[in-house]
Amino acid sequence: MPTSESIFDKIADTDTVGSRIFRVRDASGIPAGKIAKTLGVRKSTIDAWENDRSVPRAHHLVRIAGMVGVSPSWLLGGVGEAPGLDGVSEEVRVIRKQLGGIRLLFEQTASAIDNMESALARLEKKEVSQS
Repeated sequence: MPTSESIFDKIADTDTVGSRIFRVRDASGIPAGKIAKTLGVRKSTIDAWENDRSVPRAHHLVRIAGMVGVSPSWLLGGVGEAPGLDGVSEEVRVIRKQLGGIRLLFEQTASAIDNMESALARLEKKEVSQS
């Protein structure tokens, strides 16, 4: 009895959508700014997707998949194979995921610093006007 293997017979990639976007974009050498321009979104939107702060809509996922040469099903759910990533070890994947987390913390810290500087400026202005 002939058997045929399908994409569902393989173990799905358990990374997040954002991590998969980052991995294939990085592996393909396409800068986030170029993808953003092609999709008509801001680079910060690509950064948010890659850091799992938001998820791209389906039409953006399909276009990204086409740009980097992977299937939309892999990009969205990790089902199937990611071309060009076969040689990437689990250790590299873990480190990339950790790097994504550190980037997110960096951005959150920068935002907190901006908010504190704004609050400090408002307080200083208020004190000067009261004197």
